[in-house]
Amino acid sequence: MEHLFTRTGRARHNTVELWRGPSRIDGAPIVVLMSGLQKSDNGKTGNMVQTYILRADMEPTEALARGLDVAICGDCPHKAQEVMVSRRKNGREVLGYRGRSCYVNVGQGPLGVWRSWFDGNVPAVSHEETSELVRGRMVRLGSYGDPAAAPLSVWRAYVATARGWTGYTHQWRSARLRDVLELCQVSADSCGDAEAARAAGVGSFRVLAEGEQPAPFETVCPASKEAGQVATCQTCGMCSGMDGASVAIQAHGIGAKHVGTGRVRRRVSLPVINPARALAVA
Repeated sequence: MEHLFTRTGRARHNTVELWRGPSRIDGAPIVVLMSGLQKSDNGKTGNMVQTYILRADMEPTEALARGLDVAICGDCPHKAQEVMVSRRKNGREVLGYRGRSCYVNVGQGPLGVWRSWFDGNVPAVSHEETSELVRGRMVRLGSYGDPAAAPLSVWRAYVATARGWTGYTHQWRSARLRDVLELCQVSADSCGDAEAARAAGVGSFRVLAEGEQPAPFETVCPASKEAGQVATCQTCGMCSGMDGASVAIQAHGIGAKHVGTGRVRRRVSLPVINPARALAVA
């Protein structure tokens, strides 16, 4: 594994390919890229290793504009509500979208790492090499994209030697895909979703629309502006799935104004996943 590190022990590459294969959501080709190995300067998360789950066959901006990001986002209600919106720019037709409440600016980090990978500048690594690269680091599952799109074995190898992790999934309603709740928070879109997570014994993370308040059992994200940014995700560690807390944050990022305007998903229950922490919810 010496080829992965410099003589001083620093990672030789900032980004590597963690896994490539068919999406567990719809079978389309996807790739998982691990970035921030040398340094991550995300102000909210801190110096954590990041992962991007992306379509392998097209730029993430194209996948978003064409509605083909379902392979990596599934039925997430923060996806664009209207895609393939045509407009003119400098005499050319440009495809776009409307009503997207996701906080991720796909044209920045996700697009940059995809292009570097597509140009052949990102080496692939094994599970064993992955564990060595992140040893002792805080890591993030799905900086963009839903971890449920990739096999759980990939994420188990990713966190095996890590100091801790954060992760979130909107695919928890699917019995086939919810195995990632072993490591991920329930991405909650209502107080009912957060209650379902409590009853199952797993953590949740909820983005609040403007004027919405957290439930009494929810903790305001310590890395948020409303909490005074008293921590980063790197130092907090409350969003780790079966060991996670019930966390809430005010809408933020590029799509904040659209939070709460998308479709409402029906309330569902989860089976008890972690009996030691499951709470009876009336």
